[in-house]
Amino acid sequence: MEKEIVWTKVSKADFWNIVTYLKENWPSEVLDKFYKRLQLKIKLLQSHPNIGVKSSSHSKFRKTLISKHYSIIYSVAKKHIVIHRLKHAAQKK
Repeated sequence: MEKEIVWTKVSKADFWNIVTYLKENWPSEVLDKFYKRLQLKIKLLQSHPNIGVKSSSHSKFRKTLISKHYSIIYSVAKKHIVIHRLKHAAQKK
């Protein structure tokens, strides 16, 4: 059974910040590729929620790559997956 995806306010802001950055700095193909990869990864998470690597500092969080530059930080609950952050590889926090 696929789990529902829940986005936090912060992860929604992360998403729109990434979209804005890609629109302003890269050809439209790059944004399209990012969006398609994000959709595929979310679909995969719904079916296989434990594919991400557990955080060494916070065991409730997992991380999985969207691309070599972006990752999803998420947690798994009984009926849903919470996306907490979308992060660029260079981001510390």
